[in-house]
Amino acid sequence: MNIQIRGIGIPPTEALAAHIERRIAFSLSRFSAQLERIVVRFSDLNGPRGGSDKVCRVGFTVKGLGPESVEARDADLYFAVDQAAVKAGRRVARMLEQAKI
Repeated sequence: MNIQIRGIGIPPTEALAAHIERRIAFSLSRFSAQLERIVVRFSDLNGPRGGSDKVCRVGFTVKGLGPESVEARDADLYFAVDQAAVKAGRRVARMLEQAKI
């Protein structure tokens, strides 16, 4: 599964990149045959001011169904990645289930 990782205003560290790949692979690996592209973008909206401002957006393209994205926001970027990965897994499952109807 090809996962593109892009940090906006925050350079991705090796640890963060490994965490993102592990969590996204765990949530989306069962759908790997149906997914064409996965892009993970993360940013810090308020910079050094703090707060619940770390955002992780997971964009993906499901074959035959088009692009979709989910977003999670938290003070901890790792937790935001975890939440976004879970949301992405649910969204892909829902999209595929609705396409069967």
